[in-house]
Parts: sequence; structure tokens; C-alpha cells
Amino acid sequence: MSNVEQYIPIDIKDVKLLDWLVDRAIVNRLWNEECSELRSLIKQVLSEECPLDEIRQEVVEPILYPISVRILEALENSPFGSKNMIGQYTHQYTATWARIVKLFEKDNIFLADCAKNLTQNVKYDVPLFKKQIARATQVKQDSVKKQADCSNNITKYEAKYREKCAEIGIVGDHIKSELAGLVLDIPDLMTEISRSLGHIQPAISYYQTFVRFLLNCPDMEVCPILTYFVKHGNTPVSQWESPGVPMESSDSESSVEVIDPIETQDKNGCVYITTDNQEQIETDPEPTVPEVSTTIGNESPDDIDFGIDTIDFRTDIDFGEETIDYGDIDFGDEGGVEIDLLEAGEENKNQTLLDNTVTRNKIIDELYELSAFLSARCDEMGRDAESILSEIPDCPPEIQTAQLVGVGKMLATVDSPLNHLTCDKMRHLLLLKNSEKYLDRLGDNLQSQLRLSDKMQDTIAELKERVVEAERTYEDVEPKLKRAIAVTKELKGCVEKHLSIRYKGRPVRIMGDINTL
Repeated sequence: MSNVEQYIPIDIKDVKLLDWLVDRAIVNRLWNEECSELRSLIKQVLSEECPLDEIRQEVVEPILYPISVRILEALENSPFGSKNMIGQYTHQYTATWARIVKLFEKDNIFLADCAKNLTQNVKYDVPLFKKQIARATQVKQDSVKKQADCSNNITKYEAKYREKCAEIGIVGDHIKSELAGLVLDIPDLMTEISRSLGHIQPAISYYQTFVRFLLNCPDMEVCPILTYFVKHGNTPVSQWESPGVPMESSDSESSVEVIDPIETQDKNGCVYITTDNQEQIETDPEPTVPEVSTTIGNESPDDIDFGIDTIDFRTDIDFGEETIDYGDIDFGDEGGVEIDLLEAGEENKNQTLLDNTVTRNKIIDELYELSAFLSARCDEMGRDAESILSEIPDCPPEIQTAQLVGVGKMLATVDSPLNHLTCDKMRHLLLLKNSEKYLDRLGDNLQSQLRLSDKMQDTIAELKERVVEAERTYEDVEPKLKRAIAVTKELKGCVEKHLSIRYKGRPVRIMGDINTL
């Protein structure tokens, strides 16, 4: 070998190292079959207890050639490394390790074993450990992020639950009992609304004057139910529909006398229908029909053939009528069933104007109408549009003298009862009063926020378990990764060293992914 060739390195691909050794006859192609004794000795020493504490952590699988050399050196430098006169180790444990090292060096088996484990680590084990660590780290990060999101959702759900309870007017500690107690507050709320509706008479008068003037209809009815309510208060519906007329009892007898007709028949068969103080009405029991001759030419009626076959109805016809045995079926015919029928709308007419759904909606509609008018007037008066109405002849003084501040006060007096009637709390109270099922439905709706909060709590518990599992996986895999990388680099150095010696000091470099571990 020339001096130039001595310094040219030998580059070997890491995953092709074993094939490179076999192709150059450095190791036998069937080297793996010659390792039976080596494997049995390794299995033996792994089952025995190591007498030296310094190398105890080294005696683990896999047992490789560099590790075997290092263990044997440690045993030789200890009291267990003494030899007899013929150079044999006196301690069996040390003798077994010496035999293992000798079998590794036989036919360069250690080079093949190092190449095999090096390729295994570079191609499979190290990438697998890295993926497991990356996956565990990602799971931990995602779980921590989701925990924060769930905590924020819990806060949001609880705040929304408290907000809904506050809108309805309950604390939320005992939902159904508190909702049932709200119904008792309806009379007081209706009294307060009735009192506030009594202050909107100026607004109604102003609106009525404005509409009648513009439409030139002095007798036009404006906001009839509000006008009645301001004057008479929260009266029953029947009094509003028929003012001044007392309610009649549903048991009153009718003043119409029903006279039963009397049928009589004379000797000629004529039927007479008579009533008291009435004349007789003659009826003919059967109208007389003149006879019509059906004879055509010289033929008698019996000779005409109408193409109809004679049907004999005297034969017995089976109509399939069979007696049905109903057995012991009880059809409920025994005993009378009493049904109490109320007159339609009688119960609703006994309700007050604010309790009845129809009249309450009419009041709300007229309040909306009045509020929209006053809002528009405030907007117009804010833009000095009232000067146009003051120039119109015969303009009522109520319109001419109206000021923006006064119209604003009217709007406030109208919006106050309107807001009380249309708020969510009043809507829930009326539904609770009119429907027993709504109590359960509203309670379930409120508790749905708490159920979502509990679900988030369960999710947080699961995420914490994932974090613990990910940390456990990381702690378990990270030492394996470090050991695999360290062993791979040691194998690389061992192979490069022995191949360099074999090629008379020529540098040997194992290339590939092994250099990026």
C-alpha cells in the first residue's frame, strides 16, 4: 500500500455495514448459526448475581462485545480476577465472561454482531424512541392547553347560569323550588304594572289628538284597550267586552217555548199536523202517479226482451254473518260517565286584562304603537320639525305647545310598563303559571349549563390522566433513547477501530444517519 492510499478513508454506509463485512469475507455468511454457545453463556450470566457492584448496571440486555470487554476488565482489576498457576481464572463468574469475550472474537463474530445491532439501532430503535417521546410531549402540551380551555368554559358556563338565574330572579341553589315560588310574585308584579299604566293617560291623549287631527277623524278610536285600562284598571275580560252588562248564569233557562207537534189521521188516510192555537195542515200520504202504457205496436209488454236474465233471490245467500264472541271484554257501558263541559271562553273571561293572554297581547301591541309614535316625535322635535305642524291652520294647542322634554317623559312612562311586560322574567313567570310542564323544561334548561360544566370537569380529569401517562412514557423512554444512542456510538467506534487495524491504519468512516443521532 502506497503512502497516498494509506490516508484515503474507507466510507461505509451504516445500514449496509453487515453486507460490507460479508462481501469482503471478514465474517462468515452463516455467523449467526455459530453463536449458540455464546448465547447460552450470556443467558447464564444474566441469570447469575453479579458479585461486583461497579458493573452490576452493565449486566443487562443486550450484551455486546464492547460491554463484555469492559466487564471483563473490571473483574480482572477486582479480587475476582485472580488466576491459578496455569493462567485460568479461579472465580467461575470471571471465567465465564472471559469465555464470552473469546467467543465474540472467534471468526470476527463481534464485528458482525456490532454491525447488526448498529443497524438495528439506527434504522429502528432510535427513531421509534424519538417518535414515542415526541408523541408524549405533544400529548402533554395538547392536554395542558385543553385543560385551560375547559377551565375557561367552566367559568363561562357558570357565569351564564348565574346570569340566567338573575334574569329570572332566582339564586339558583334550588332551581325548581325557587321557580315554583316565583309564581306567587305575579300578583304583586301585575299590581305594579297596573299602577304604572295609570300614568300613561297624557301620552294616550297626545297620540289620540295627533292622529285625529292629521287624519281629520274626530271620532276615531285610538288605543281602545289602553284607554279602558287607564280609566277602569285591571278589570275582568268580561267587563271590558261588555261594560255595564252583568254576567248571566250559564244555568239560566231559555225564554223560547218549544211546542211539540201533534199528528192526526182521518178516515181517508190523510195526516194532519196540529199545534195549540194553530190550524190543521193536510198532508197526502202518497202522491198519485198516472199509469203509463208500455205497449209498442201490437206487442204486449210481456213480449219485450230487455236482455236481463232472471235472478232467483229465493235461494239461500251466505252473507258471512257470524256471531262474534266478545268474551269478557268490558266496553265501559255500565254506569254513566259524567263529563263537565264548560262554556267556551268562560274561564278566560273571568281572568283580568293582564292575566288573559289575548288582552295582554293587545295591551303590549298598543304600548309598542304608542312607544314608536313618541320615539318618532322625539326624533322629529329634535330636528325642529315641530315648526311645520305649528304653521298648519287649526292645529290643536296640545300639539303646538308640546316640548321635547315633555314628550320624552311620556315616552319614559310608556316604556316602563312595556319593559316589565316584555322582559324575560315576566315571560318565564307567565309560562310557569300557565303550564306545569314548563317548570321542568325551564329547570332542565338552566341545569344544562351546570351539566356542561360538570362535563368539562370530567374532561379535565381525563386530560390530567393523559398528562400523567405522557410524563410516565417520557420518563420510561428517555433513558432507553439515551442508552441506545450511547451504545450505537460505542459500536461505531469499535467497528471503525478494528477495521482500521485490519487495513493497516487506514481510516474507516461509517456514514449515514448514525452521525445525526
